[in-house]
Amino acid sequence: MLSNQSMQAQAQTSSKRPAHGTKALVAAPRFVLKRSLGCRASVAEAVETPTASVAPAHVASPDINQYIREGHYEAPLVQEQASKQDAEQGLIADVLPPLQPGSTVDALVVGCGPAGIYLAAQLAAKGLSVGLVGPDTPFVNNYGVWVDEFNAIGMGHTLERVFDDALCYFQEGKAVKVGRAYGRVSRRLLRSHLLQSAKESGVRYMATVVEDATVSNDGKVTHVTCSNGAILHSRLVTLASGQAAGRLLKYEQDAPTVAAQTAYGIEAEVEGYSEAYDPDLMLFMDFRRHHSGLWDGAARYLREGNHPNAGDGLWGSSEEVPSFLYAMPLGGNRVFLEETCLVAKPALPFAVLKRRLERRLAAMNVRVKQVRNTRTAVTYGTCLYCSWWFCTP
Repeated sequence: MLSNQSMQAQAQTSSKRPAHGTKALVAAPRFVLKRSLGCRASVAEAVETPTASVAPAHVASPDINQYIREGHYEAPLVQEQASKQDAEQGLIADVLPPLQPGSTVDALVVGCGPAGIYLAAQLAAKGLSVGLVGPDTPFVNNYGVWVDEFNAIGMGHTLERVFDDALCYFQEGKAVKVGRAYGRVSRRLLRSHLLQSAKESGVRYMATVVEDATVSNDGKVTHVTCSNGAILHSRLVTLASGQAAGRLLKYEQDAPTVAAQTAYGIEAEVEGYSEAYDPDLMLFMDFRRHHSGLWDGAARYLREGNHPNAGDGLWGSSEEVPSFLYAMPLGGNRVFLEETCLVAKPALPFAVLKRRLERRLAAMNVRVKQVRNTRTAVTYGTCLYCSWWFCTP
C-alpha cells in the first residue's frame, strides 16, 4: 500500500554507533508497500526458500521465522506471483546508469519495487550519491491508494481508475462510506514515472541480489556483498526488499512465531456485480459472513439478526479467523476481487481464502465468467516496521 507518510524519504542516520565489526540494525518508517487501513497493495516478493531448523512451539528460531516470512508452505504461490512478467515494462538497466562493482555511495537502497525506487530518487534529489540494487523485474501487483495522498506526492497522473468514495460493511444492512476518494494505480505508468525520477536525480543501478551486509571495524562504512561477486560500500543501507530483507536482519532470540496477513484475489469478467454492489464505488471491506451457511443469491436478502444460521451468521463459525472482501471495479464487467485475512497465526491458507471468496460471490449472486489473472499476497512480520537501515554515522 502507498501512503504519503510511508513514501517520504528518511535520510537521517542514527546517532548511536554500532559495535565494531557487527551488523547495525536500525528500524526505519515503512517504505515497502504493505497492507493497512490506509492504502493497499497486493504484494508478494520474489523469494528463495531457505533450509530452516524447527524450534519449540513457544519460541521461534530466526531461521524458522524467516522461512515463514518468505511464504512457508505457500512459498510456491508467492514465487509464482513474484515471477510474473510484463513485456510492456522495460528494463531498469535501460533507464538508469550502471553502479560499478566496488563503488562507494552515500546511500544504497536494496529492492527495486515502488518503495525502493521512490526512496532512491528522493535521496538522490537531496544531493546524495545513491545506488539501487536488486533484480530487474516489472511491477506485477495490484496497487490501490488514497487519491489525496498520491496527489500530494505528485503521482496522481499514474492513476488509471478513481472512485469518489470507498465503502465498508461490518454488519448486515449498514454500509459505511469512508468519505475519501480511492484509486487504482497503473503499474506501467508508476514504474515509468519512478524510473524517470530516479534517472533525473542521478541514481545508479546494479541488477543483483544482496547476500550480506556488515559494518567496517572503524564503524564508518557498511560493506554489501552481492551474488554477482560485487562488493559495494555505503554509509547508509536501506532494505526495501520485502520479506527477503529478513535474511539480513538480526532478531531477538526469544521472538515469538510471526503472524501473517494473507490474501487471494482474481481479476475476472463477472455478471451480477452491479446488482450486489455499487460499481461506481470502491468496496474497501466487506466483513459480512456471506461465505458461510447461505444459499446462492441469498445474501442480497439478508436482514440484521435474521441470518438462517441465527444472529448474523456466527452460528458454528464464531471462533473462525475473520476475512473480508476487497473489490475494485475496473470498467465494464471486469472486477478485481480479493479475500483478505488481516492477521492470523498461523497464516490463513490461500485455499481457505479462495473457498471463502467463491462462496461469498455465490451468496451475492455474482457469477465469475472468466478469470483473467490470479494474485496471491503474503505479509509477515513481528513489528510495525517493514524497512530497515544499516547505519554508520
